[in-house]
Amino acid sequence: MRTPTPRAMPAIVLDTPPRASAPLGPAPAPLMGPVMVRCGTTECELRVGSLLIGRGTECDLVLEDPLVSRLHARIQVEAEGVKVEDLYSTNGVYLNGERVMQARLLHQGDHLFIGNHDVTFVEIRTDPAPATSVPPSSFPYHREPATRPNITVGAPDIPITARADALDLLGNLARRLANDVKAEQAPRMLGPHLQGILRGASAGLVVPAALCEIASEYAVDLAHWTTDPSWLNYVVELHLVTKRLMSATTVTALQRSERWVGAIDRRRLEYYVNSFAQGQSTLAKDERARLATLRRLLKKK
Repeated sequence: MRTPTPRAMPAIVLDTPPRASAPLGPAPAPLMGPVMVRCGTTECELRVGSLLIGRGTECDLVLEDPLVSRLHARIQVEAEGVKVEDLYSTNGVYLNGERVMQARLLHQGDHLFIGNHDVTFVEIRTDPAPATSVPPSSFPYHREPATRPNITVGAPDIPITARADALDLLGNLARRLANDVKAEQAPRMLGPHLQGILRGASAGLVVPAALCEIASEYAVDLAHWTTDPSWLNYVVELHLVTKRLMSATTVTALQRSERWVGAIDRRRLEYYVNSFAQGQSTLAKDERARLATLRRLLKKK
């Protein structure tokens, strides 16, 4: 008697420690100009007008990062507050993990992710001016600033840990959608972000182990939600490009997922396994065990 093939499987929850959710509280206050724009150790004061961010030399804040477009984003100080706008960049602007689709007001504590850079804002406290009746058209924040020297920020050696936090935020939201029988929305939410990480790794950017692990976790989830084995191939490709041996959790997840989703590309997996062949003698016992598991997976038809 043939055993029926299982058709569905709940999303795999990898063996990671529970992540604390943000405490509930009052909504943060909107930012009002002037503000200090911070990117890594670089600071830029914005009192009036706008600040242009991108890879091009014409920008006020130049980010030397292959994931950043020539003209990527604009920060604008206006009467109602400080706004961010995506200038049709290739890889997008993410505000607290959510892609910016139109001009958005910034609030205290917001994080802006542009390429591999975390941009934050601090409101500059000023003494309150005497109350006067100023016509909206003459509001001082609508004036363009005087010439501001360009500030260049190099690509970080290691992408910010907040990048992993942003992906985790999106992934948890995608899981809630999947649990609400809205799994078709998960690839639209997570897919571009995961592909951006792979493109960055292919361009030579360093992907930290934590980010690689979280990306693999949600790629496996996507494979189950969509029954698309290409997301399992994504996990192999990401580890191949980053030259990182898969964790035991990721190896187990791939091993189990083939049964429910479909076969991993054997040629890609074989190339990945063989890339560790020469240095196998230097691997620890548990690392050699992981490679052995992947070799057994290769032999499965």
